[in-house]
Amino acid sequence: MAESSLKIDDDYCTAVGKYCSKQGGYLDEYIKQYITILQGIKKDAIKSGDVAKALDAYIKYAKKLENQIGNISTNAQQQANNFIKAVDNADQYLF
Repeated sequence: MAESSLKIDDDYCTAVGKYCSKQGGYLDEYIKQYITILQGIKKDAIKSGDVAKALDAYIKYAKKLENQIGNISTNAQQQANNFIKAVDNADQYLF
């Protein structure tokens, strides 16, 4: 028989939020390293021509990703925390 109660694991929600934040930090670091590699290629290997111009444009857009993933993942952690608080507040009226 199916249960009719809703169970929310606060620890799991908190852990998912922390995981998202941690992974976002890693991705931000990887993006920085990737941009550094691209800049090295531009400096040492592809110095002029159409490919160099295209690479410049690509680097420009890649730089727009810097520190963005970390902000998004921090937001995910905040949303998980807000969800737990909202459930706890609503729970006061039920029990």
